[in-house]
Amino acid sequence: MEPFDLEGQPEVELGYRLCLNFWGKGYAKEAATAMLSYGFGDLKLARIMAFVLLQNKASVRILNQLGFRYLHDFVHAGLPHCLYEFPSAL
Repeated sequence: MEPFDLEGQPEVELGYRLCLNFWGKGYAKEAATAMLSYGFGDLKLARIMAFVLLQNKASVRILNQLGFRYLHDFVHAGLPHCLYEFPSAL
């Protein structure tokens, strides 16, 4: 997880990058689950954000499976992305 600026507010982003050889093996979902647990449990974060390129259907599926909520499309680094949020249960 790393901070990023969203509309002038600092937010914590969940992110992962895997080599192609490791796609489709469940590693991204497993890592994301562990990061959510750490972020909400140990760091006591109020929410964790995630964003994904529109065409990255596998990552969209993972975010949906984990319970992230779609907020809106936005442009990041000059490319269209979908923005998601996972609010804390606190």
